[in-house]
Amino acid sequence: MLRHLIVRLTLLCALCVSTIGATSGAMAASDMATNWIDEDFTSVRLISAQTETGGKETLRLGLEYELQPDWKIYWRSAGDAGFPPQLDWTGSENVGAANILWPAPHRFSIFGLETFGYKDQIILPIDVTIPDPSQPVSVRLDVDYLVCSDICIPATANFNLDIPAGTLGSSGGSIASNHAHQIEKFVSKVPLTGTGLPIDVTSISSTNQGDAHNLRLAIRGLNTAGVTIDDILIESDLRAGFGLPKPANVEGDSADTQYFDLTVMGLAEDQSLNGQPLTVTVIAGPLSVEQDLVVGTANSAGIIEGDTSGAAANAGMSFWMIGLFALLGGLILNVMPCVLPVLSIKVMSALKAREQEINRVRIGFLASAAGIIMSFWLIAAVLVGIKLAGGSIGWGIQFQQPLFLTVMTIILALFALNMWGLFEISGPDQLGNAANDAITRSESHGRHISSNFLTGMFATLLATPCSAPFLGTAVGFALAGSIFDIFWIFTLLGIGLALPYFAIAIQPHVAHILPKPGRWMNGVKFVLGLALIGTAIWLLGVLSVQVGLGGAIAVGLGLIVGGIFIWARQRTSKLRPRFAFTSLAVLGFLVALFAPGFSKPPSSTGASSGNGSLAWQAFAPETIDTLVADGKTVVIDVTAEWCVTCQVNKKLVLEKPDVRSALTQDDIVLMQADWTLPDQKIADYLASYGRFGIPFNAVFGPGAPDGILLSELLGVDEVLGALEYANGSASLASSQQ
Repeated sequence: MLRHLIVRLTLLCALCVSTIGATSGAMAASDMATNWIDEDFTSVRLISAQTETGGKETLRLGLEYELQPDWKIYWRSAGDAGFPPQLDWTGSENVGAANILWPAPHRFSIFGLETFGYKDQIILPIDVTIPDPSQPVSVRLDVDYLVCSDICIPATANFNLDIPAGTLGSSGGSIASNHAHQIEKFVSKVPLTGTGLPIDVTSISSTNQGDAHNLRLAIRGLNTAGVTIDDILIESDLRAGFGLPKPANVEGDSADTQYFDLTVMGLAEDQSLNGQPLTVTVIAGPLSVEQDLVVGTANSAGIIEGDTSGAAANAGMSFWMIGLFALLGGLILNVMPCVLPVLSIKVMSALKAREQEINRVRIGFLASAAGIIMSFWLIAAVLVGIKLAGGSIGWGIQFQQPLFLTVMTIILALFALNMWGLFEISGPDQLGNAANDAITRSESHGRHISSNFLTGMFATLLATPCSAPFLGTAVGFALAGSIFDIFWIFTLLGIGLALPYFAIAIQPHVAHILPKPGRWMNGVKFVLGLALIGTAIWLLGVLSVQVGLGGAIAVGLGLIVGGIFIWARQRTSKLRPRFAFTSLAVLGFLVALFAPGFSKPPSSTGASSGNGSLAWQAFAPETIDTLVADGKTVVIDVTAEWCVTCQVNKKLVLEKPDVRSALTQDDIVLMQADWTLPDQKIADYLASYGRFGIPFNAVFGPGAPDGILLSELLGVDEVLGALEYANGSASLASSQQ
């Protein structure tokens, strides 16, 4: 009996395994990906960006590597050692020429050897031509590659992937696979080529210093793009190596043209770089460009004869000008729509200051200013940490994080309940800190200082979704620069935002102009509390985009339950009920805090549909050049649910009848990118223009193929003028000088 039972269980397990295997194979096929081929040091698979051919003549694939720590594969030009992946398409059907799109690599230096490649995770995008788009594609790919750490190991992987035929949309939906987004993320890292590059090498020359050979490059556009050089890679037919780029001081250089020297190693005595064709890849933060150049000759100053890049201004002037922009940008933030939600806190602070002593008013506003500057330092420190870790950074990116939104919503709700008198926000003397207790007892303004300090920090956090005039330029300079640049610019931004507080601290008598407090203040507190609740509801709307409507509702219900029990606690003086109501209120707020973690995020829908009757298309920047070549005018709008300035631009400008009429013309293509959730493609696109925050609006057309960047706060005349100019009119020329 037992033997029969064992046999039956064995057969059942075999059936389950075979079923699971068949299911996983079907899932892999429908997912347009092969199974992973695992080695001790790496895993590799082949993925497709398309679920069917879609009637297209090109198929985009991706060779995805997951590398163990300290292991790497090589770029197309491996350097002093190694070789890149070799692809063999023998046996494939309906597959033509294949072109690997090489993302910008990293430089690895060890024992005097310079190599170039990739580590951790990399997808090599591959564009494959389809000779007959009406027929399916059968991919049979053999990959030979070298993976190295302390030792190098050759490896081979074989892939079979079938892509069914079909015309675009024949399946009733998108032909993009689940891997399309990941492949495009690495396509965005492929160096830009062609004309109209945001940065470009304007001259390249060979210089000699004794027996040492150097290559000198003049690179234009770094300051305008707001980026700094990370590396410069040289490819040539000569058996020579090129060192790391070092800034060169050249007499007569301009503010927007910088010079760099690269040491040339291994050049034979009878060899010369002059007249040699080179491929130059410049990597500058998120930007990278690739150019085919020929080495010229240089004069004694190291400048190629005929180079007309004059000296417009020195870099020092630009540095201090950026600092002035940061100061002005921070000051203007005080009147931006994002800061309006904290108006209630500022008003109540001023009303309370009416009856306070002059010194107490001065100290309070100085504490608020200190809170603002400290919060900018904290933001700068977080951004530096993300940048050092290799992540994308930008102005206002904390509003892409559900935890931040949840915490801010809870804080707003608590502020509103406090303003309505349901409880008091405890100061340092309530925290059990003996030192602060002593200070509180000896100096009655202890709680006053901490409250104002936190008010300043809170105001800054709510201000960060906004991008104001001058702010975008300053933040772009900071985030693309060094750690010092980030802290210096963010300090000036904080000082700019805190200037009104400093002004009142210098002249505190201004507070005494306000009317005397009275019963009327209860009505003001009620209205201002409603303003805070309105801000919390707005944040819940932003949160619903990230974690789903159910998650946002759960957070709201938790806050409502917590508020009800705080109200009930305030209505009784008995100790036991107060303790019970306090515990239940805390439980409600904890539910609000953790609810997003159990919510299912909504699926991405591409373009936002929030601009009324305007028909926005999904964000596809790679199609802009083609559309412009066809005579179209393309309007780019990068927006987000958490960007209040974006919503103001929409209501006050983009939805104006005359602007809407212009935007709905047949030759206008509207393209919108929704940055409510983190999106590397959008972050890279913004960085390519030296922008790290939104709103971002640009207009491309036959008259402006390189694009016209619009200001953060749009104007009706500005948008209409840009459309006219991009369409081929010169009417905007005077305003662009």
